Amino acid sequence: MKILQMHADFIEYTPIKKEIRAAEEAEPRTVREDDIVVLFTAFEAGDEAGEVKRAVSESKEFLAKLGTKRVMLYPFAHLSQRLAPPEEALQLLLQMERDARDAGLDVRRAPFGWTKALQVKVKGHPLAEMSRSYSGAAAAAVEKPRPKRELTDAEAMARLRRSDFVGLPDTDHRVIGEKLDLFSFQEVSPGMVYLHEKGLRVRNTLVQYLREEYAKRGYREVSTPSLANTALWQVSGHTEHYKDNMFLTSLGDEELGMKPMNCPSHFLIYKTRKWSFRELPVRYASFDPLFRNELSGVASGLFRVKMLSQDDAHIICMEEQAEEELGRLLDFMERVYKVFGLEYKVKISTRPDDSAGTDEEWRRATDTLVRAVKSRGWSYGIKDKEGNFYSPKIDVDIRDSQGREWQLGTFQLDLQMPKRFKLVYTGSDGKEHTPVVLHRTILGSLERFMGIMLEHYKGKLPLWLSPVQAVVIPLSDEHTPYARKVLDSLLAAGVWAEGDFASGTMGAKIRDAQLQQVPYMLVVGKKEEDTGTVAVRTRAREQTLGVKVEDFIARVAEEKASFR
Repeated sequence: MKILQMHADFIEYTPIKKEIRAAEEAEPRTVREDDIVVLFTAFEAGDEAGEVKRAVSESKEFLAKLGTKRVMLYPFAHLSQRLAPPEEALQLLLQMERDARDAGLDVRRAPFGWTKALQVKVKGHPLAEMSRSYSGAAAAAVEKPRPKRELTDAEAMARLRRSDFVGLPDTDHRVIGEKLDLFSFQEVSPGMVYLHEKGLRVRNTLVQYLREEYAKRGYREVSTPSLANTALWQVSGHTEHYKDNMFLTSLGDEELGMKPMNCPSHFLIYKTRKWSFRELPVRYASFDPLFRNELSGVASGLFRVKMLSQDDAHIICMEEQAEEELGRLLDFMERVYKVFGLEYKVKISTRPDDSAGTDEEWRRATDTLVRAVKSRGWSYGIKDKEGNFYSPKIDVDIRDSQGREWQLGTFQLDLQMPKRFKLVYTGSDGKEHTPVVLHRTILGSLERFMGIMLEHYKGKLPLWLSPVQAVVIPLSDEHTPYARKVLDSLLAAGVWAEGDFASGTMGAKIRDAQLQQVPYMLVVGKKEEDTGTVAVRTRAREQTLGVKVEDFIARVAEEKASFR
C-alpha cells in the first residue's frame, strides 16, 4: 500500500467517468474541502487489514502534529503499477474509512473507480507533504501468485495517460500542451516531462529573460552536479526532514542522493574561497534540474513533476544587509509579475514545531521579513507554523486569468544553514563572522509556471514567449520560392518563423496556424512577390496588405521588446 499525505489549503474534485465495473455510484458534481489532510492511497496486490490499520494509526499521529482531525481518503491508483484487484481494493478502502472513524477522525472520502478532475493546493510547511509505503504487499508478492489481470507497466501508464485527459476542458494546460506540441509524458520516465522543441523554446525564453535581469543585479550563475553523497544532505538536514521525497541510490558502499534543492551545492561553491565583508552580498543562481519523489507529474501535468528546474537563487550576506537585500528581491518580483500581468498577495509563514534554531533567531528573522513587506505598504497574511524547518518565509500567491490562486514566489531568511555549513566572511574587525542566507524563487518551478501561463493566456502566449511567432503561407506552389526567401529573411532577423509549404489550401493552412495560436500568418502570392511585400494576418483575424518584409521584422522586434 502506498500513501501520499498532503496537508492542503483545499482539494476540489469532480467525478467525470466510471473507469471500472467495480466503481461506486457517485454524482458528477464538484466537491471541495478546505484546510484538510488528504490521503492519496493506492492498494497493492497482497495488502491486508493489518497494513490498513497501521496506516490509519500513523496518519492519526501525523494529523495530531498538525492539530487537526479533518481527513479525506482519496483512492489514487496512479501511485502504484502493481494494484490489487478492484473488488479487493474497494473493501480495503471501506475498511480504512471505518478504522479512521473509529480512531476519532473527521472523515471524508472520494468515490472509488472514477476518473476525476482534480485540483489541490498544498500548504507550504515542512510536514505538508509526506509519502508512506507499507511492506505487506511487497512480502505478499513473493509468497502469492501475481493477479491474473495485472497490467504491465507500459499498459498501466498508457491507461493512466488516457484517463487523465478524459473530460478536461480546452483551457487545461495538458490539452493546450498536446495541441501545440509542447510536451509529452512517457512511460519510461514516470512523472517527468519530455519538452518538445516548441516547449523547450518557451522554457528557454523564460530562462533568457531571467538571465538578462540577473545581469543587471549582479547574480553569479553556477551549475552543480545532480548527484551527491548523502552526507551533504545530512548536514543540510534534508535527510532528516525530506528523505522520503528524495531519490537515493548507492555506488559501492557510498549512499548518494539526487539533489532536491540547490542551496547545499551553492554553499559548497561559496566555501571554495575566502570572502570579505566588502564583497557581500554574493548572489548565486542556478537553473539546474532538481529531483523530488513526489506525486506523479503525469496525473497533474506540469504542475507537479519529479524532475524540475527553478529560478533558484541564494544570496549570502551580512545580517545587517538582509532587509535591504530582501527589499531588492521583492522589487524584482514585482517587476517580473508585472510583465505577465499577474495580481499577487503576500503571506508570512512562521516557525513550525519541527524546526532548528533559537526563539531569538526566529524572532529576528521573522521581524526582518515583516519590515520588508510593511515598508512597501503591502498588506499580508500569516501562515502560522508553515515556515521551513530552517527559516520563516514570505510566500507569494498569484491570481491567474481564471481567478485561481497559485503560490509562486518564496523568500526565506535563513540563520541556520550558514551555521550548519560553517559559512564565514571576514568582517571589518578582521575576525570571522557567520553570514545569513536569503533563499528565493520568483517563478518557482519553471515547468509549473509554464503550465500556469498556458492556462492564464489560454494558449495564446504573448509574441515574445510564443514558440512560433510567424508562419509563411504561399498562395500556391508557384509562390513557394518567394515564400522561402521571406522565411529566410525572418529567420536571419531572429524571428521564430516556419513555412507551411505542404499541399493543401491556403484557408486550411491559416486555420492550422490559428489552432496553433501563431501570432502572425504571412500570406504571399504574385502581387506580394512583385512588390516585395507580405499580407499579414493576425490570430485575431485582422489583416494588413502590402507590408514590406523589413517593416514586418521591425514590427516584431518592437513588439517583442515592449513586454518589458
